[in-house]
Amino acid sequence: MAAETVALVYWGGLVVLFFFWAYGIVSFLLDIKNKIVPGIVQYRRGRRQLEPEQAEKSEREEQERELY
Repeated sequence: MAAETVALVYWGGLVVLFFFWAYGIVSFLLDIKNKIVPGIVQYRRGRRQLEPEQAEKSEREEQERELY
């Protein structure tokens, strides 16, 4: 009787630990999908928009220096 109880508690504990382990992995993957990846995409989109603005600004400054 005691061995059956110990085995039941042991396997029950393993199931609970496995559940939280799997939940943690799924939660981490969903965070990556829903927060990290969109953040990287938005950052890269912003950098792409800044490049032409920087080039235009430096060209304008160069033209102003040539005028003086």
